[in-house]
Amino acid sequence: MSKPTSPDMPAASTKNPGDQAAPGTEQTGENTCPVCGGSGRMPDQAKCANCGGSGIVIETVGDA
Repeated sequence: MSKPTSPDMPAASTKNPGDQAAPGTEQTGENTCPVCGGSGRMPDQAKCANCGGSGIVIETVGDA
């Protein structure tokens, strides 16, 4: 089942500044954005620039 999308959420293939790799890259996984704590918003309610408003970042896992 795919995640619901909204105009505030970036496309699944978009690489955001906080991502170590593009979504779907081998040996990567989703993690909570360390800047916004997973909310996708900053304290002033602006969209988090680090994760693009999704609340998640893509990180390398394992020995990649």
